Amino acid sequence: MEDTKKETKESVSSTAGKVKSKRILVADDNEAIRKLVSWFLEVLGFEVALARNGIEALAVFLESSFDLVLTDFEMPAMDGLSLAGHIKESSPGTPVILLTGSDRATFQKQAERRPIDSVIFKPFKLEELQSAVQETLAFREREPGSAGVGQGFGAYPM
Repeated sequence: MEDTKKETKESVSSTAGKVKSKRILVADDNEAIRKLVSWFLEVLGFEVALARNGIEALAVFLESSFDLVLTDFEMPAMDGLSLAGHIKESSPGTPVILLTGSDRATFQKQAERRPIDSVIFKPFKLEELQSAVQETLAFREREPGSAGVGQGFGAYPM
């Protein structure tokens, strides 16, 4: 298993580009998804912090700085849209990608005019996650401080 993990890390890392040292906060109440997303982002070379809900994520976010926040839409204590609002209030240039199991039409009605930069619908492929994260960070580097509602980048732009 260790050899497989090492090989995967080397092959995926070679496609990661300039992602070393970027910090990502992942908030999801589902432990399996949290662990999978964290593992994959670490394989890509990111530093990852984890939170089980929106309140915990906001506390972690306010204690440190992050280049990107990935959050589940539906979580106990504080949902992902509320978390995104607090993050954008505190740090408008920090991009937020929402993960959701909701269908596209339902989600778009609820998320209209909300402070998120991109959305990934569950179930998703790891390549979709990688693409959304890298495109979001690349956009942020090209246009500092301009990440915001409806920028239209990532695998599933708003």
